[in-house]
Amino acid sequence: MNTRFAVGDAARQRFAATVAGLACAVALLFAPSASAATEAGSLCAANSPGGSTYSFFTASTEPGGLPPAAPVGGVITSWKTLVGIELPPGLISEALQVWRSTGAPNQYQLIAQSALSPVSTGLNVFPTRIPVQAGDQFGVTGLPVGLLCVTGKPGDAMSYVEKTTTPGGVLSEFETVPGYQIPAAVVIEPDVDGDGYGDETQDGCPQSAALQATCPVVTLDTISRVGADAVTVLLTTSATAPVKVSGTVKLGKAGQAKLSAKPKTAIAGKITSFKLKFSAKLKDALAGLEPNKKLTLKITAKATNVAGQVSTDKLQAKLKGRG
Repeated sequence: MNTRFAVGDAARQRFAATVAGLACAVALLFAPSASAATEAGSLCAANSPGGSTYSFFTASTEPGGLPPAAPVGGVITSWKTLVGIELPPGLISEALQVWRSTGAPNQYQLIAQSALSPVSTGLNVFPTRIPVQAGDQFGVTGLPVGLLCVTGKPGDAMSYVEKTTTPGGVLSEFETVPGYQIPAAVVIEPDVDGDGYGDETQDGCPQSAALQATCPVVTLDTISRVGADAVTVLLTTSATAPVKVSGTVKLGKAGQAKLSAKPKTAIAGKITSFKLKFSAKLKDALAGLEPNKKLTLKITAKATNVAGQVSTDKLQAKLKGRG
C-alpha cells in the first residue's frame, strides 16, 4: 500500500480528541428512524489524506455498521462525511462518488459525482440528487486531496486504483486492502415513479413521474342537459383524470332510481360528455307523473388525481312528468 495513505502521530492525537467529543452527537444523528429512507456507506471519522491521483470506495465494513454498498435502489438525497482531524477552513473540498461494477473482475464505472463542497472538522452533510441501484458503492474525491479512514480493522476494506476518471468513465485493476474505509455515508430514498427524485424529501407527487410539485387536486366544472331518455352531463377538469358520473332520483313510495354513466378519462381543458340513461323504473315514474310536476335528479361527478384524492362536483336536473 502506498505510504501516501499513512497519517502522522500529531494528526492521530488530534483525531482521538475530536472523535471523543463527536461520538454522542453522531450516535444521535444516525439513530434509526421510522423513515423509509435507507443509509449506506461508512460513518468512519476521516483521519488521513488520500492520494490525489487515486479513486477509491469502501468495499466492506466490520459487522454492526452500515452496509458498505447500496442495499436498495432509489435516489441519494444527501451524503455525509465525518472529519476527525483538524482542518483549516476551506482547505479541502470533497465530492461523493458512486461506483458500479461492470461485471468484469475489478472493473468499475463512475456512475455519478456530486458537487464539490468544502468540508470541516466534525460532521458534514450535503444535499444531492443521484439515482442509484442496489450494489452501488461509495467513495469520495477531493481538492487538493480526499480524506479516508485508517481503521486497522480486518473487517474493513477499501478498493482503490491509482487513476482518476469523470462520470461515465470505467477504471480497471482495482485492488482491495484491509484496514481502511472511505468516510462517505448516503441517504437513499425510494423513487416509486422513477423520475430521479427522492420520494420523501424531493418529490411532492411520487405517484407521477411528470410531477415533482404537490400532486394537483382536480377541479371540475359541470353542467347538464335533459333529454327524452337521458341526461347529458358535460364537464371540464383542471387536470387529466379518471371521472365517474352518477345520479339518484327519489321516487316516493317506489324508492329511488339510480343512474350511472360509463367512466371516462377527462382530458384537462377539454369538454367530456357523460350520459345518464333513464332506467325503466324512472321512465315508469315519469310516465305516471303530471306534466306540471317534476322529479329531481341529483348528479355527482367524481374525479381522482394521481395521488388517489377524489374531487366531487354536484348539481341537479329537473325531470318533468309525462303523464
